[in-house]
Formats: sequence, C-alpha cells, structure tokens
Amino acid sequence: MTKKRRLAIISDFHLDSNHFSIEEIELFISLLNDLQITDLHFAGDISNDLHNISEPFFHQLESLTDLSVTFNLGNHDMVGLSEEEISVSNFKVKTFASTAFVSFHGWYDYSFMKEKVDFQKIITFKNSFYFDRKIHRQFDDIKTTAIELEKLENLLTELSAKPEIERIIVSTHFVPHQQFIINTRYEKFARFNAYLGSQHFHELFTHFPKVTDVVFGHLHQRRTPLKIDNILYHARPLGYPYEWQMVNEFLVKYPQYQIAENWHLRKRYNVLRKSSDWQAFRRENLMKEFQSSLTIFDLDD
Repeated sequence: MTKKRRLAIISDFHLDSNHFSIEEIELFISLLNDLQITDLHFAGDISNDLHNISEPFFHQLESLTDLSVTFNLGNHDMVGLSEEEISVSNFKVKTFASTAFVSFHGWYDYSFMKEKVDFQKIITFKNSFYFDRKIHRQFDDIKTTAIELEKLENLLTELSAKPEIERIIVSTHFVPHQQFIINTRYEKFARFNAYLGSQHFHELFTHFPKVTDVVFGHLHQRRTPLKIDNILYHARPLGYPYEWQMVNEFLVKYPQYQIAENWHLRKRYNVLRKSSDWQAFRRENLMKEFQSSLTIFDLDD
C-alpha cells in the first residue's frame, strides 16, 4: 500500500510582528495534527529575523511534532542576510513519488507597472520608504530577477526531463502573475506593484506542462484558486491581524466597533484590538484563520 503524505503550505506567517502567544502556536500545531499534515512549508515572510526567530521556530515545530519543515524566503526574511545566505535556501526540490515540489524565493523587476516605468522614481521611493531598503542584494532588482528566472528555467528543464516526475508543484514568495496585482487608479498605491513580483515567472511556467500548481504570497490578499494557462495559482497568505478574515466576521457580530472609515484596515483594527470582545473572538476563531491560510496537497510518498 502506498504511503500518503500531506503537504501544507503557508505564507506570510510574520511570527514576530503578529506576536503569537505560546498558546496560539500550540493551537497552530494542534491544527496541523488534526489535519494530519506530514510536511509543512513556509512560503516566505516567516519573520524579520531568519537566524534568531524563524530557524528556532522550525526546530521547535520539528521537536514537538513529526513534521518535516521546509521554507523559502520572502523579503522580510532577507533582512540582514548576505547574498550567500539568501542563496542557501533557494531552489530546493523535495520529491513525493512522481511529484516534485520546487521552492524558490523569487523577486521583482517592475514588470507589473501599467504605465511607462520611471526607473529612477521607483528606485528612489524604494530606497527612501519601502521596507526592502533594508535588504542589500548583490545586483539591482532587474538583474536579480533575471538570475532567478535563469536558475528556475534550468531547474524546471532538468525536472521535466525526468520520466519519473509527472507533476511539479511550485512555491515562491513573490507574485508571479499580473492577475493578482493591486488594481487601483491611485498612484500612491499602484506604485507598490513595482515590488510585487514579475509576469516573467508565469511566462516561464507556461513552457513546462508538468507545472500544475503555484503557491505564493507577499501581497496580503487571499484569493480563490485561479487557473491560468492550465496552471492553478494559490494565494492564501496569513498576513497581519488587521487583514484577517475574522475581523470582518467580528464587526458583523459587534457592529458597535465599526467606524466611518471601515475601508481603512489599520484604523478599524486599532479600535477593537484591545477590547475583551476581540480577544475572546480571536481565541475562538484563530484556528479557523490559520486553516484558511493553508494550501494542502495530498501526495504519495
């Protein structure tokens, strides 16, 4: 009888920024056990400190469970890392019978910008205000992405040539298709599309029919799985509490916490976050929030 594996992928866990308590981490572990997850993969933005926060967390998970824990990096994880340290966890392959699970970091090259690109303006904003000013890559964004694409193409070519590999599942952090970018007419929001990812990743995937699924995060918006050119895209990032689905559910149950600027996610969350009503609601619903952020694949061993 073929042994079964259950792979769960979660992105944008933000362990430190979300201030998860010991009890909440235990709840997360309990959920993984209940779902009979055997392999857990973090698709980037695990924390802002890979060595001192994320890696001890991985060891904790593996010591308390039978999980096999893997990861690829997001931009938050890269803070303080050298290019060599970043490359250590890039382009990894895990094989489940006839399925190859490929994980890589990804990056961005401004290809999601709808208007004519003013490169200097994009770079100046990034270096002055955007989070990634804290990251020091060896090359500029366009060359960094080109290198990622070249290495990814080589790896997918190698795997696709193997007759024993019938399916390839991909995990990355950055957005691989323009269908998922920020759709707005306001320039101050639209400019963030420059740093989301690259359309060239999707264009590359289409050359490899064995690629069936791509899981990603970075943009904190959960979407229904979407098939584009026979590739099923999964975006189910956990994100920050003010972005969680349970906030909407809370405001339906407790309308007294609603504000006029209900569209302003941070403001509306600040109104309720210290209330006993919210704390109790969070305890009751956090497991459901965790579960809605998992992309799960049932695979043979």
